[in-house]
Parts: sequence; structure tokens; C-alpha cells
Amino acid sequence: MKLRLVRGRTALEIEARPGEVLSRAIWLSGRVEPTPLCTGLGRCGRCRVRFTDEAPQPLPVEKDMLSAGALAAGWRLACRRQVSDENMPALELPPSAPDCVPDGQGQPGDKTAKGTPLLLAVDLGTTSVQWRALAACGPDRGMKTAEGGFLNPQAGAGADVVSRLALAAGVQGRTLLSNLVRASLSELVARLGRTGPVKRLCLAANTAMTDIFLNRDISGLAAAPYHTGHAGHETALLPGLPPVYIPPLPAPFVGGDASAALLAMLKAATQRPFILADLGTNAEIILVTGQGNVFMTSVPLGPALEGIGMECGCLAGPQAATGFLLTPSGLSVRKPEGGALRGVSATGYISLLAQLRRCGVLDENGHFVKDSAMPLAQKIAATLERERGRLRLPLPGGLWLSARDVEEVLKVKAAFSLALEKLLEAGGLPGRELARICLAGALGEHVVHEDLLSLGFVPRGPRVLTVGNAALDGAALLALEPQKGPALAGICRKATQVQLAQDAVFQRQYLKSMIFPECG
Repeated sequence: MKLRLVRGRTALEIEARPGEVLSRAIWLSGRVEPTPLCTGLGRCGRCRVRFTDEAPQPLPVEKDMLSAGALAAGWRLACRRQVSDENMPALELPPSAPDCVPDGQGQPGDKTAKGTPLLLAVDLGTTSVQWRALAACGPDRGMKTAEGGFLNPQAGAGADVVSRLALAAGVQGRTLLSNLVRASLSELVARLGRTGPVKRLCLAANTAMTDIFLNRDISGLAAAPYHTGHAGHETALLPGLPPVYIPPLPAPFVGGDASAALLAMLKAATQRPFILADLGTNAEIILVTGQGNVFMTSVPLGPALEGIGMECGCLAGPQAATGFLLTPSGLSVRKPEGGALRGVSATGYISLLAQLRRCGVLDENGHFVKDSAMPLAQKIAATLERERGRLRLPLPGGLWLSARDVEEVLKVKAAFSLALEKLLEAGGLPGRELARICLAGALGEHVVHEDLLSLGFVPRGPRVLTVGNAALDGAALLALEPQKGPALAGICRKATQVQLAQDAVFQRQYLKSMIFPECG
């Protein structure tokens, strides 16, 4: 059936199946710009739509998320609604979401002649897609000619890997998700092709995202005992794309993004022993010992460290609160650009909780403290309020921090820090003997390291380094020097995989790890 959508002065129709979840029908149509959703948890509100005629009665979760005025105006959560088998009224979408990743222009560098063949490196993340084009030959071989990024068009399926796997369990859903990404990359290749043909593409992604992209069976990743259908280190020929090299896929949840990042770290001769960690919706952690032995593990973190699923969360960008400071008058906010605040990024939440721990507004269990002995803590705690029965702390710009949001970050901290501890234990390496902890990805690049230390994400002692998008760096290296692929595959085959998902001891210790370390 046809579903009519309106956003501002723009109207369009999309195909939708009766009974389909409304949010998925809209944001996986390929006709509406992607929006990172919270997988139907009813917490982000980004999927809200307004029924222009005869809105259905609000559900309890909608009353909890949306204001009385919004409900009266017909706004509802699309994640909790289904496409009707009757003619539905036109649905109004909220204004274009500011959650976007700025895309590069794809123009050649000043020193690169037009027509120079190109290589393309892609880091296909669950939330965003980052890319880099390189000159393939000539005197400028290996020079970056363009780079950029965009939101993963699959984001409407949900913010984490589990939501993608659930939709990809069926052939139709997997094909839909695969085609969305392939179409975006084909468009990028065509755009770059105006300046020079793209000869080769290296796509680094976690195992689930890789198999969905390749439109292959993902059943081994959907239920225990987990297993991969292939080991990567192969070249795929796909319509509309140049030959696509898939880096080695070492384990069910340690993918080509991790192996590519490892290659980049080895290329940089990183001091050993070191930890390489990327904190996203799924944390992939690699230990390289002083003897060169490699241990790998992964742990699901959920979308909180992407700024998704938090009550005032958003992706980093203009008007996002990226950090907080303690001042004599209370909390002040740091944001990259002027204008009204629209939300708090992942680094903003980590900064906020670290500051609240330091001044005594949060205790080690993540609970708000109203009777602290510190005057500044008393001043901040005095602003605590209850909204719809839930305790929350007002923040500058009309934002707030809820007790539930604190719990989400605490869960992430517990899972990551315990996974790191278990990996070191498997490698027989005390944390104090680590030379480096290398943080990859957007969060690692922008977070204040002391905040991670004070919240207990990483241990004190080793030097913490920011290594940027190591997965994209490794993918660029593999695109430029494909002969490095076999050696990397050999390293991955010999690596020791530390399984946590089915470890009953890990699950028990996880609950005990849900505390912040003592301040000081």
C-alpha cells in the first residue's frame, strides 16, 4: 500500500506492507534521510510522527515520552505503531534531523591530475559510514584525494548490531539492508568517478555488517553457539561497485574493522604490549603482547556511546553538548558551535558523569546524592527534580540527565572494563604492565582520557593514546597494498579468541562491576 509522508513543504509516498512496524517502513524506505533510532525502546523519540487525522489513542510509553501538547496534536511513536491495512492518514515527520555526519565533496586534491585512478577505503559502522579516496598510481600514489562520511542508511532498523541481525534473519530484510548500503556506496563511487575511476575498494566492518552487506546468511551470528560463515580475506564482485576486498574476519564478533585497525597499529610500530579498543555499539578489543601474541574479544555495549537511546542524547555535531565544566555557579556546557543546544553527545555524557562524580553529586552506584558535604554538590543537587515520577538533573539549555541515563552509562562501563580485564587475564598480563591503551574511533578521538579513567572505563597506569579511525587507516593501507592481506589473515588465524558471550562467570561479574571507582 502507499503511505503518504509530509515534512515541511515536501510530500512523498512510500511503499509499505500492512502490519510492518511504521518506523522501519519510513526510515528504511530509502526515500527519507536516515535517522539513528533506539531500536524500539521508546526512549529517543526520533521516530515520532504526527497523524494528521484521527490519531490513535496514546500508549503508556508515548505518554511517558511525549508531552501532553504533542499528544493532543497527534504525535505518536512510529516504533510502537504498525502500518494499517486501511487507508492511513498522511503522516507528518519532524523537521530534518540534525543527527548527520558531514560528507566530503569527493573532489580531487590539488596535486592530483583529473582522471587519476582511485582507491576507496570504507569503514562501514553500525551508525555511520566513513570513507577515504586515495590516488592509485603515479607520483601521487597513496595520497588522500578526498574523504567524508554519512549516516548508515540502515539506521532506521535500530542503532545496534542486534537490531540489524533481527531484520536480516529473513532474506527480504537482509536484501533490503544490503541494498541500502550498496546503493549509498555505488553513489559515492559514481561521484568520485567524475574525477577518476575507482579501481578497488576495501570495506572494513564488523562481521555482522559485513555479511549483511554481502547479503549472506547471518544465522551463525544470531544465536549461540555463534560462528562465522567465512573468514573474510576475499574479494567480492558486486554490481555497481569496483572489486571489494573484505579484510580478515577473525571471530563472530571481531570483524574486518578490528583486523584493519590492528594492521594500522602494527604498521605504526605501536609500543608493546598494547591494547587496541574501539568503543562503539560493540566493543572490539585486541591485546598484542610483548612477544607478539594476539588475543581478541568483543562485548556488546549498545547505542549509549553513540549518543543514542539517552533521553537527551544525540550524535556529535553542531549544537551538541560535548563536555561539561564545574564552575562556582554550577555546571556549564561545552559545545563546538553557537546556537541552541539540541542534545548531549556520548563524550558529553562521559564528561558530565565524571564531573558529577568528582564533586560528589553521584555516588559509586550511580545514584544522585542530595546530602553531600560539598557546597558545590549541594548547589547542583538542589536542582534535582521529578518529572513523571522519575528523578532527573536539569542541565543548561533545557536538557537534563535522568537516573536511567546514568544507569545506561554504568552498564557500558561495566561491560567494557570487565571485558578488558578478562582479555588481560587470558593473556597473562597484569594491567600495570601494559605500555599503551589505544582508543580508536570517534569516541576515543574526542573524549577526555581523564574522564574515562575517573569513571573506571580503563585502568590507571598505562598511557592512553588516541589513534583516530584506525579501521579506516587500515582499510586504506589494504586498498593501497593488497599484498598485506595474506600476512594479516595469518595473524588473525593464530590469534586467541576470548569468548565472553557464553561465559557464566562473566555475567555474574558484570553485575558486580556496575559501580564507579572511588574518586581521588
